[in-house]
Amino acid sequence: MKQYKILGVCGAGLSTSTTVARMLQQGMEKRNMPAQIRTCKVIEATGTIKGYDPDVILSTVATTSFENPSDAKVFSGVPLLTGVGASKLLDDIVEYLKSKGDE
Repeated sequence: MKQYKILGVCGAGLSTSTTVARMLQQGMEKRNMPAQIRTCKVIEATGTIKGYDPDVILSTVATTSFENPSDAKVFSGVPLLTGVGASKLLDDIVEYLKSKGDE
């Protein structure tokens, strides 16, 4: 099975990104979805997206805060911070990645 790339975009790239990455990794493992997770600051997002070429972008900031020069789908990462809707978000990401297949 393909290992998917997920990029977490956070405001300052410190504790928020660590929390999001940890919860995302645990959620993907629980759902048997191989994922490589990387995080970055919002000011680094556009360049990181170009270089990393993620399948999914998970953002804890407004999606208008950065340019997405790829076809990666952007999800709000706020549920992973609040816990409200976190399971549904993880299920939605997995469903999207499965529908994307090995394109």
